[in-house]
Amino acid sequence: MSTVLIKHNSLMARIVREYGPMIKGEVGKALGGLPGAEDVISEVHFAVFMTLRKLGDGWTPPRSFVSNIVRNHLNDLLWQKRLDGDDLGEIRKRQAAQTIQREDMIAQVHTLTPAEFKVFRLLGLGLTNQEIADSLYISPLTVRTHVKKLHAKCDIKGRAKLALTAYQVCYRELPESRDEVPHYAGGYLQHGLLSQQAS
Repeated sequence: MSTVLIKHNSLMARIVREYGPMIKGEVGKALGGLPGAEDVISEVHFAVFMTLRKLGDGWTPPRSFVSNIVRNHLNDLLWQKRLDGDDLGEIRKRQAAQTIQREDMIAQVHTLTPAEFKVFRLLGLGLTNQEIADSLYISPLTVRTHVKKLHAKCDIKGRAKLALTAYQVCYRELPESRDEVPHYAGGYLQHGLLSQQAS
């Protein structure tokens, strides 16, 4: 397993272990029992992950820093819903549609080739094309080709949305125990985030 993958695996496990309950609580307070909270929780996990990843190693953020990331992401989400003029019924309908879309996406994952799936799951860790290429020992041009195919097969526009979808499909789960690590529920990653050799 490459150094990049080990670092990302460690960071994601740390976020879930140290900040998972806080994130779940903040989302619960903000949404007030609306359905689809699990999708929002995974979005917030991904936002925290991407922020901490950009800040690099050697720095442990104070809990208040992570709490601010969570609150800012939730405020953006709620503010957008207000701007859209959504009432509670419309929000529920949209979240039900997003749940169906995510389930359709999980079904699409099974149509990916093994090479496409490896790129897909590394996108879920927020890796760049060069980092994916280094991890899989392939050229960046090959990664780019796979990413284009993923956009077409998954019917998702925009790299950020594809990366978030990959994160939700491959890594989303909030374990209650501190000893557990997230794993893909469909069976691709049975023994932890990156149990498969990235070769």
